[in-house]
Amino acid sequence: MAKESSIDKIKRLVSNQETIRNIATSAHIHHGKCVSGGSRLILADGSVKTAREIFEEISNNGEIYEENEEYTVFSPNKKIEVYSLNKETGKLEIKRLQHAWRLVGGNTIKINLRNGFEITTTPEHKYIVFDNGLKEKESRNLKLGDRIVCSRKLNVKSGINIKKEILLKLSEKNFYINLKKEFHQELKEKILNYGIKNLKISLKPRSFYHGIWKNRYNLKDLVNLSGEFGISLNDLYDQTEKIYFRTGKQRGQNSLPMGLPENFEEFFYLAGLFIGDGSGKKFIAGKKYLADNMQKICRKIKIKTRNVERKDRTPEVHTTQTFAEILNSLFDYPLKRKSHNVKISDFVMRSNSGFVASLLRGYFDTDGSVEKSRSAVTISSASEKMIDDLHLLLLRFGCVAIKEKDQSLSISGISAINFEKNIGFGLPEKAEKLRILTARVSGSIVCDTIKVGDQTMLINKKLSDYSGDELAYIEIKGIESGFEEIVYDFTVPENHNFIAEGMVIHNTAFTDNLLAAAGMMASKNAGSLDEGMATWQHADEQERLMTVDSANVSMAHEYQGKEYLINLIDTPGHIDFGGNVTRAMRAIDGTFVLICAVEGIMPQTETVLRQALRERVKPILFINKVDRLIKEVKLSPEEMQKRFVKLIDDFNLLIEQIAEKEYKEKWKVNVSDGSVAFGSARENWALSIPFMKKKGISFKDIYKIYEMDDDDRKKWTWENAPLYEVILDMAVKHLPNPVDAQKYRIPKIWRGDLDSDFGKSLVNCNPKGEVAFVITRIVIDPRSGKEISAGRLYSGTIKNGMDVYCNMAKSKGKIQQVLVYNGIKPEQLESVPAGNVLAISGLNVDVGETITVNEQTPFDEIKHLFQPVITKSIEVVKTADLPKLIEILRQVSKEDPSVKVEINEQTGESLISGMGELHLEIIENRIKTEKGLHVKTSAPIIVYRETVGKESKPVEGRSPNKHNSFFIKVEPLADEIYNAIENNEIPEGRVKKRSEEMYNKLTQFGWRGDEIRNVKDIYKGNMFLDETRGEVHIGEILGMVMDAFEMVVNQGPLAREPCTKMKVSLVDTKLHEDAIHRGPAQVYPAVREAITDAMKSAGAFILEPLQIHVIDIPESFLGEITKLVGGKRGQMLDVKHEGGAVEVKAKIPVAEMIGWSNDLRSATEGRGVSSLLDQLFERIPHGLQEDVIRKIRDRKGLAENQ
Repeated sequence: MAKESSIDKIKRLVSNQETIRNIATSAHIHHGKCVSGGSRLILADGSVKTAREIFEEISNNGEIYEENEEYTVFSPNKKIEVYSLNKETGKLEIKRLQHAWRLVGGNTIKINLRNGFEITTTPEHKYIVFDNGLKEKESRNLKLGDRIVCSRKLNVKSGINIKKEILLKLSEKNFYINLKKEFHQELKEKILNYGIKNLKISLKPRSFYHGIWKNRYNLKDLVNLSGEFGISLNDLYDQTEKIYFRTGKQRGQNSLPMGLPENFEEFFYLAGLFIGDGSGKKFIAGKKYLADNMQKICRKIKIKTRNVERKDRTPEVHTTQTFAEILNSLFDYPLKRKSHNVKISDFVMRSNSGFVASLLRGYFDTDGSVEKSRSAVTISSASEKMIDDLHLLLLRFGCVAIKEKDQSLSISGISAINFEKNIGFGLPEKAEKLRILTARVSGSIVCDTIKVGDQTMLINKKLSDYSGDELAYIEIKGIESGFEEIVYDFTVPENHNFIAEGMVIHNTAFTDNLLAAAGMMASKNAGSLDEGMATWQHADEQERLMTVDSANVSMAHEYQGKEYLINLIDTPGHIDFGGNVTRAMRAIDGTFVLICAVEGIMPQTETVLRQALRERVKPILFINKVDRLIKEVKLSPEEMQKRFVKLIDDFNLLIEQIAEKEYKEKWKVNVSDGSVAFGSARENWALSIPFMKKKGISFKDIYKIYEMDDDDRKKWTWENAPLYEVILDMAVKHLPNPVDAQKYRIPKIWRGDLDSDFGKSLVNCNPKGEVAFVITRIVIDPRSGKEISAGRLYSGTIKNGMDVYCNMAKSKGKIQQVLVYNGIKPEQLESVPAGNVLAISGLNVDVGETITVNEQTPFDEIKHLFQPVITKSIEVVKTADLPKLIEILRQVSKEDPSVKVEINEQTGESLISGMGELHLEIIENRIKTEKGLHVKTSAPIIVYRETVGKESKPVEGRSPNKHNSFFIKVEPLADEIYNAIENNEIPEGRVKKRSEEMYNKLTQFGWRGDEIRNVKDIYKGNMFLDETRGEVHIGEILGMVMDAFEMVVNQGPLAREPCTKMKVSLVDTKLHEDAIHRGPAQVYPAVREAITDAMKSAGAFILEPLQIHVIDIPESFLGEITKLVGGKRGQMLDVKHEGGAVEVKAKIPVAEMIGWSNDLRSATEGRGVSSLLDQLFERIPHGLQEDVIRKIRDRKGLAENQ
């Protein structure tokens, strides 16, 4: 049963900020069913089509099999074949589709795999998982770590007639051909005898007549006439002497001619070269071998080429407009903005695998590489579509690629062996690197593992023995929920499954699911208080029939033919739980304020309204419990309307009294425009005046429904007054989208510099800005025991695996999952952009926390905390205790905000970071004693920093393609500037507009105005300056340069420890004129190389963390403490005597404080007490640095050249 899965739809809609509504309400509804319309199926002929496209094709050409309100089923007339898994043999087979389904959708679940495959299905939809064999599992029962059965190798049976296909594709554009002389004469005679006026041609007869005398034929006309004269397209192809592109029909210009290719493998290889390093009709000849090959092939098909060399630019080989237009027609080769728009064409997808392999070989020869550090073949593209297409196309060759976060694919393990065997490199140096890689390659942990019992086994024997395997078993890394209006499914006889998005997807047995999801059943249960609302999470909520917690849900909604994403928080209405309401208001832009039709405005109504208006959240009104007016109070229709008028007037009076001046009138509600609705959340119906007019319903009709029995009443309300439709229509029409809302909300709820880069991103809800995520609610996921932090993303795009900064806790962390809510069930997405309400896991933080990438002014400012300087891994002894550990760590982090906790649910290992070993010892002891959980921890890991001691000379970093150079110098950052950054006197973040705060502070330090203007980024106590002058393209690459700068800051050259206290200046650049040759894959490594080399020449060294402790001891132990501190490379800073007690202030390296608490107890016979006063970083003694670096690198598994 198929519909664009809820999750797929949500994933699509989260990026359109204009159609997002973030709201709070106390009533909503869910229902659900198969795969989303955007899910891609690989057909047996090699073509890739979405589920929606396949259904539409079948519905246009097939016969209707069955149709009702819930679904439509078609049977295809043409043969459409898909790949399907025979679970008995474990082999993939080609099967014909029997039926295509389009169904009313509902809730969906999006599954993300570790290699980047992702698909959205309905909750009851089954996957095939590997768990000691092949088993079926519904998507709602899947969990992180489950291994989905995926295709590794698809044997495509291409039936394409390549010559015919080429002519048909080219005939769609204005190509002309010259025929071979003898064939031309024969055809000319046939045409003249037949009569030109009798021909159906696009040209005017006169023009066509003159053309045939000059042996000049419009290809489109000739293809259409070939049948008339009994000429096969294969013969026409073979009899073509030349082809050329003409810019117009009658008065156009002819481009230079060329021949049609005969050697199609060479032709496809040539196309691959241009897809990689082409730009219009130019080939950027960075490598002579490729340029020579390219020209050799061009000569064979009579393409005129011209070598162009200019000073300071990569040599180019210019071809013809005709060739560029042919590439465009056959290969979807973009003639402009190629790098962002290139993709794999349908012509390629359907072509012979040998030809496709040649195209890929050419593409990888130009843009691919063999990365020793990843032990993989990699390729990147600025075009997301290209990466997605390649991801599926490579399956034809046994290559299960891993989609990386940097818009690249990596091919390792068995897939690398298959790549060498089935595609390979033509470029000798790359081919040799690949040979070395595959000779010693080991299995990919992502794509070459199987799960047996509780063990995950890596295929690591003779990998070549596995290279023919058709299946891969890939781990789920993310689960997200969503909603889809329409879903799709396909009936595959016998095997009952098909390959979609690379995964084996079961086509669900539809009978039971249709009954469960069909209208009557859904209408009875949806939102019913008796059944328990979908968002009610705890038994006490169901028992009391009230919402205690606030619960999140995301759903798609169509209004006036346009799709919207509704991010909804169901908040409690009971006044005892107003704290949840307050927190929810931070996440939303609009709210439904519920008032009782009988009781009217209550104290909690005013409370909720005050909370909303204080946050500049726009309110609209829902008059609830109208059923009581009818059944209990027994008002007439006229009296009911008067009652509504009074309630609305009272509500508007409150707005006038509470709202800020600008909103006193603007935000009043009005019954006639639909900003007021009324109904019964209990009985799942609602109406507004505009909706009543649309449906032709009167107030008297509402009374009539209470004369019906329950089933009839539910049926009527579901058809005529569905609560969800009325409420969500109101939300779309009357509540703001996040882009509009944040313009007036941010100045109210954030007190930072609005003119800063970060401030502008917040105000403009910029998805490309720095991440700013505010946590409004924390819950423990009832399934996994994970801590889920829900909130609002005001800026940036938050992604799985992203490193983030918690501004209140002053600690770093990593997002494990990005989730949207479907009911209470969190479903994982790969990323979510600004403007959405969502949830994350992986962080232990408090409600109100502001999550960013760099340290920023938080939404709720609090005192800064020390940075953790020591880390331990902690794990349970018994695997069954893992959920308990997660809960305990959550509690501990709440009790002590200075503890940083990172949880890894898959390995059971977590990291706790604190101020020192004593700090962590206390935490560990608390877990064992107070919490009663047996855990084990690793040896302590010290967190170091890297910096420089002097100014370097400008150092050149060259891009991998040798087309770009960056000259960068590094020097120490002045103490006063570093301290100003640390004290927030100079704000961190990228500088896109003059920051008065920074300008004034740096002026105080003697900086000139032009120096200050050069400052572009302040990141983690480091400063980046752009000192270039007159570089035309600097604006296009500066962001990437800063990205690379921040990468080096995060992982320095000595030991991959964070860098600090550095001033990095971009002095000069030499950039390729063509943007395609200065993308991220070229800029990042070049800038990283320049900075790391400059750091080394500037005397890079390690900073170690030190702590200042205050030690209270009896006076008699002063000598022992002096000896203890000295033995730990410590320094006595101060000694105070008071009576018989002594207070010692000492500065001690954290690395030497391992065992400090035991040593202190031993030295003072248990009578000494130590407490942390401060922490700082200082240069490690020269004699220790080499050993420390070696140990860190060994621990991180870094090779000598990494």
